[in-house]
Amino acid sequence: MKKLKKIFIILLILLSLDFLTSYIFFKKMEFWKYERLVDHFWRIPSGIYHHDIMPNIDVLEPWGFQMKKRLITNSLGFRDFSNKNVNKISKKKRVLLIGDSAIEGAGYDYEFTVGGLLQNKFSETHEILNSAVGSYSPSIYYKKISHFINLGYKFDKAIIFLDPSDIIDELFIEWDDNGNIKINKDDIKKVTFSDFLVNNFLIFRSALRVSDGTENLKNFLKLRYKASKKYKKSFFKTTKEDIFFYRMTHVDRSAWTFDKEIFKNYDVGLRKSEKYLNKLINILRNNNIEIDFVLYPHPSQIVYEDIHHKPYWEKWAKKNNINLISLYKDFDGKNKRQITLTTFIFGDLHWNKKGTKIVFDSLIKQINF
Repeated sequence: MKKLKKIFIILLILLSLDFLTSYIFFKKMEFWKYERLVDHFWRIPSGIYHHDIMPNIDVLEPWGFQMKKRLITNSLGFRDFSNKNVNKISKKKRVLLIGDSAIEGAGYDYEFTVGGLLQNKFSETHEILNSAVGSYSPSIYYKKISHFINLGYKFDKAIIFLDPSDIIDELFIEWDDNGNIKINKDDIKKVTFSDFLVNNFLIFRSALRVSDGTENLKNFLKLRYKASKKYKKSFFKTTKEDIFFYRMTHVDRSAWTFDKEIFKNYDVGLRKSEKYLNKLINILRNNNIEIDFVLYPHPSQIVYEDIHHKPYWEKWAKKNNINLISLYKDFDGKNKRQITLTTFIFGDLHWNKKGTKIVFDSLIKQINF
């Protein structure tokens, strides 16, 4: 019993010392920072359209493979160049952008995003408002735009960007009895005891990083094996480029567009998306707002033929007399691997600066601003 008591006291002393030294010294050091544990307090739930970004913030947000972006929002919680107030009516022609993380601008400061480039291009004559947020889908597009129209905000044009992954996100959208999008319990981050431990003790934080590192290595080796089989190379001769190209072009969130078996799981998402896009189109037309509808490919649609996504929405746009802007041809060419690796963030589904500029150049050619 005395031994157990001594062990307990020693452990308590060690943990106390760990806590104090972590609090006084380590938290100020660069190595303490760990993206997974960053409190993204600016990403907030919405009781109306599920989730949003906090208004009037200016933060440095970690993203992806050690990338960071300066995230600034205006009074509506839209990404912007400054914390400016947005009036309900603008003296300039007002263009509203809606989409998911691709249009929010994953990984880059606002000046290098589609919204930022458009804002700089048309600053004298137009007010470009970017309401896009990561993991949005057609139900949220409809509900968010409806909400701001009902509040009295006036828009002259709406540009709707539909991502292939939106169809999957749409599957998980549920509505409450008040006609708002439900926030499920799993969507709300709760601070747990384990969070407290890893945020305040070096030993637990180090253990988490070792655990994550082991899991990442295991996943990397799995990808290497799959890439070696796909490109018919030996395991050890498979390059980093092979591995990440395979990862970029074999993601479940867009594989449904070319794989008939996977598509069976997401057909419902397409129909739900169409239902709420129809609702959105009706509201926009009832308020005399011009509409442009933009489709763009993920890396997998550059490499494989999109037989489910693009044809479906081309038919829908024609049926509803909607101006469809397709960016597929802007990412077409003989060397599909080269196009993918030079226009998207390495190992990711989002455009890099070059890819974003291609999108911007195509938009200003195809859309009547």
